[in-house]
Amino acid sequence: MSMPRSHPSRTRIELLALLVAALCACGVAQGKQSDRNQPININASSFAGSQDSGKIVFTGSVTMDQGTFHADGAQATGYTDPDDTSQWQRVVLTGSPAHFQQTQDNGTLVHGQAATIDYKVSENTVILTGNASVVQQGRGEFHGEKLVYNTDTGEIQGTPASGGRVHITLQPRSKPAPASAKPAATGAAGSAPVSAPASTPAPASTTGTH
Repeated sequence: MSMPRSHPSRTRIELLALLVAALCACGVAQGKQSDRNQPININASSFAGSQDSGKIVFTGSVTMDQGTFHADGAQATGYTDPDDTSQWQRVVLTGSPAHFQQTQDNGTLVHGQAATIDYKVSENTVILTGNASVVQQGRGEFHGEKLVYNTDTGEIQGTPASGGRVHITLQPRSKPAPASAKPAATGAAGSAPVSAPASTPAPASTTGTH
């Protein structure tokens, strides 16, 4: 008697759940805890709207900074908190692509890009949508249609496009340094120590940065 086949959609959902869990597990470096207590500064060529209206549109080489967190794009829309219009609730940047970067508490630089970057200030999350990528220098890279980065915990979640996939590249651990060479052997009694020929040092390798 033949065994029943697994439902294809259920299999895809289970695989996606496992992959998302793997993404979370890989991005556990702590975000910069002090950034959330810093003021948010936005610069642009022009803007329209007001804080009281709850929405301000910025255009022309927009940059946003909060502590070590930096983002930029061609345009941004800022939404103020309905309960306190002096505070930003979220800032949505768009570009070709838009970018962000942050220095985590352990000194690791995280940077990413996507067509749209939605920084939800009150939730400490950055939602990257549209050919999104996030790179944790020295740790790994994450690619997907949608990535969610937590600026507080450093966790990353990924979602593929319909019928697509998400991709992770993890950097290998550094190999231990080779053991030091043994002392040179001495010659016959009364003779000078026998010196080993000096080895030619290998050229230093260089790696590119993203």
